Amino acid sequence: MDANETGRFIAELRKQKGYTQKELAEKLMVTDKAISRWETGRGLPDTSLLKPLGDILDVSVSELLAGKRLDVAETKEETDKIILESLNYSKRMLASTLNAILFLIGILFILSPLFLASQNYAWIFGVAIVVIALFCIYIRKRKGLMKVTNKTYYLAAVVLQCVALILEALPIGVVMVFATSPTERATKTYSYFSLLPLGYANVTPMLTGILTVVIIMLGVITLFKFEKTSNFRRKAFICSIIALIFSIIPLLQYGTAGMTTASYTVSGALALSICLQAVANRQDPVNHFR
Repeated sequence: MDANETGRFIAELRKQKGYTQKELAEKLMVTDKAISRWETGRGLPDTSLLKPLGDILDVSVSELLAGKRLDVAETKEETDKIILESLNYSKRMLASTLNAILFLIGILFILSPLFLASQNYAWIFGVAIVVIALFCIYIRKRKGLMKVTNKTYYLAAVVLQCVALILEALPIGVVMVFATSPTERATKTYSYFSLLPLGYANVTPMLTGILTVVIIMLGVITLFKFEKTSNFRRKAFICSIIALIFSIIPLLQYGTAGMTTASYTVSGALALSICLQAVANRQDPVNHFR
């Protein structure tokens, strides 16, 4: 299905019928600009208009999309081809929409400090999301091979894990509440790798940080030899899930008082990296979970 071929064919049939673009547009109840856009290959008719357009021009939908007249022998083969191409076109449009949504979400996170004073570090997560969206757009434009796409998904997951590690290293993620008097409480924040929370039996942040380091190491090894590291990918995926569980335990134990913007972002980055790993692993031609 080629938009230019279909457009040329529509223009040719319209002229054979003696219709102007405006007259054809009136019959279909669309604008003449829409007809011009179709005929110049800058767009395709909406699926709901294909049958009425074919009836007006005395061609089948298959011929319309093929951009030429078809004989009986060609019809079945060309119809199957058009259906497959239409499905691929729908997938590309869906991917473009998802990329656009992901990009907008990232921009909102980046701009969040402007209107949410408590979200000072959320922009880092936004940058990671925007980078992922740009990677996906780049690969689609380059029409890369499946294994390249998988590596890109995995690279995006590692980028998110690095974002999580940076936030874990900053003294803004772990909340500790101290009683300064019988009636007063003081709240302080620490790094995930700080020993002080560990001394108070708050071990989950340290475990989250250690697992994040392990995940990144496994991810780097995977990226260098993607096709031969299914075992590493499996371990990284499992470790990522465990790290995510550890990262939200403070929320389950202490409620929102036990979390900060940074810790929420860490959990979000780990969760999104798990999704990206799952996509890369699912598309892998070798099912490494067997």
